[in-house]
Amino acid sequence: MGLGTATAAVLPFALADPTGFLRNVVAFPLGLAATASPAGSPLPGHLLAAHVPGGRVIALALLTVGALLIGASLAVRPPQTVRAAARRLALGLGLATSLMPATRFGYLVYPLLLAALVHEPTHRGHQVTDRSVERIPA
Repeated sequence: MGLGTATAAVLPFALADPTGFLRNVVAFPLGLAATASPAGSPLPGHLLAAHVPGGRVIALALLTVGALLIGASLAVRPPQTVRAAARRLALGLGLATSLMPATRFGYLVYPLLLAALVHEPTHRGHQVTDRSVERIPA
């Protein structure tokens, strides 16, 4: 269902201008467009692409390996709940954002926010109920 929703949201734009879609959605973030991103980033993909000979290829290879590992994890152990699927999505988005050669540091806010929204604390502390609240004498 998620794949169908994503396809329905993206497909009209991809069909309206396939070349523009590929240039802006695929080539630019991967650092393969004619125009380079003016943004600096402390993320590994950008640092590899900017400072290591052959770094763009290394970053793209790491990005591919990360995508394959996330895909394999989904095939081997599919998430059983929406919360588990959102955690896996946050992990994949965070990994992709970190490894793209032309990414911005601020884009990490999306996977971090998603992870925070679905986080279940392991210790919830003392839960207050009407019976457990006592009035402190004044």
